[in-house]
Amino acid sequence: MSNRVIAQADLSHIASRLRELGDYIDTTNSNVVAVGRDVNDLRADLEELTADFHAFVDTHRLATRAQLAETRLVKLRQELEQKYGHYAVIRRTTKGILQANDLALVRQETIRSASEELMLRAPEYWLAPALVALSAWISDHEEIAQRALKEAMCRDEEKTALFFALVCRRAGRSPSALRWTQHYLTRQDETALDRKAILIVDAYASGLLGRDTEGQIDRQIRTWIARLSEKAGFVEEQERRWKSALAVMQPEKPAENSYPYLMKYSASTALLQNVLGGAELHAKFYDHLKQIFEQKSPLRTLVQELDRILESLVTDFDAAEQPLREAAALEQLVVDAGGDEARAQKEMQLKAKAFEERRDFMQLLTDAAMNPKEAHASVTTQKMALAVSRDWILSAYRDHIAENRAAVPNIIPFKIGDFEGETADGENEEALLQRYAAWNDFECTQALARLQLTSGQKFCQWGGILAALLGLYLGGVTGLVIGMLIGAYMYYSYHKAVRVLEEQRAEVMEQYAKQGESGTAIIRGLLAEVVDYREEYERLDAGSQNVIDFLTELHPDQFRIGMENVRSIRVQE
Repeated sequence: MSNRVIAQADLSHIASRLRELGDYIDTTNSNVVAVGRDVNDLRADLEELTADFHAFVDTHRLATRAQLAETRLVKLRQELEQKYGHYAVIRRTTKGILQANDLALVRQETIRSASEELMLRAPEYWLAPALVALSAWISDHEEIAQRALKEAMCRDEEKTALFFALVCRRAGRSPSALRWTQHYLTRQDETALDRKAILIVDAYASGLLGRDTEGQIDRQIRTWIARLSEKAGFVEEQERRWKSALAVMQPEKPAENSYPYLMKYSASTALLQNVLGGAELHAKFYDHLKQIFEQKSPLRTLVQELDRILESLVTDFDAAEQPLREAAALEQLVVDAGGDEARAQKEMQLKAKAFEERRDFMQLLTDAAMNPKEAHASVTTQKMALAVSRDWILSAYRDHIAENRAAVPNIIPFKIGDFEGETADGENEEALLQRYAAWNDFECTQALARLQLTSGQKFCQWGGILAALLGLYLGGVTGLVIGMLIGAYMYYSYHKAVRVLEEQRAEVMEQYAKQGESGTAIIRGLLAEVVDYREEYERLDAGSQNVIDFLTELHPDQFRIGMENVRSIRVQE
């Protein structure tokens, strides 16, 4: 009797342990499935977090660089003011003296005294002795005027010649203005022109230097172009310059989120963006040209126009200021680009030529056409420079069109998960959908095939009978009972594993069914965007003809304005 009680107690304990083990296994299986789902969710969250982090880093980098550029810009301007602020005083005084002489409101002695005082403050600046010479000329002190003029010529012969050419023309002394102009031009090399040569071109284009001077400058310009054209590689160099200018103007990417599916799933994203940017350039360049040629020059008198050019001459930076001015220009471009230093450097490469002291005549025209502010060129000069450069602009522009069209991908690949596809124009939608459905079914079948019972779980289906027989053989009736309990648990575990496996299979099938639906929607969205992309590219690319027609109609002769034939500006004596 006592043996039976002990046996029953032992069986109860074993059964309890077995139930606990079964519950633990069930919990473990559920946890494994949950962990699998959590891992997938975590992977997706991690990818999204990584993308957000990179976006944040880029935004922070741009904002930091823009803020640094603003700080540097302030420091550079302060340094310019400290080192060369007195230059600005002399520049302002020059215009003041001319206007005071016109109005006869200031005594000649006052003008002379002010100019001589400025001479003491700028021992190396060419404009200081030129200002003394001007004030001495006004007050009829010929000896002082001659000595001051000689000193100004020693400091900067070219700028001094230009200055007095414009001053003489302003005073109505055309023969003297012509002689000063000839003095300047005879000392110029068309391959290494002074930056200020644009002012003579400006005065020529605006019709300010009189009939004889216009003819002389016209011949000089034609001679310069003819000489430059004889040099090997001249045409190629002009085309290269204009291609660089067009590259700076080209938008880097289309509007944000224009083609979200292509941007996300196609490996050709960068190429697609660049090609579309190349097509968007057509309308942008056309608008740029129209804005220039439709812009009306202000109606000014002869004196006002000459004052404008004189101001460009005297307010432009001196060679000593160049490094600081160039650095300030770069920092300003960084600020304008929102901290994108690569973009700013790209634009600065084009503008940098405007800061060089010497450049060939065609570079002078390119600067006037594309960087009128830095080159101190008027709208009239900008028009003339574009017209003179028309053939090279057209050649460079046609090269851009051909290269951009050649870069348009015939086949656009994409990848959705591990599925890879491609399309030319979206016409193969049905074939792609069938391929994707077959791929998705195959992947589902493979995933289901990987969901199998383990060897131990399969053994549990029939292992319970073996456990009962083994218990009977080893322990009699008690062993049989224990074996049957173990067998029952093993069979229960088997059915439990089968149920979990069926749930996992159902979950996998549901997952692939959703993947099939979402993938089908993505493919349709992708193909629709390919169609839209092709249509938008064709529409934008068609705008190239507007630019070609516009440039073809330009002729340099249209923008040479004589004193007797005013068209763009009104010049009054």
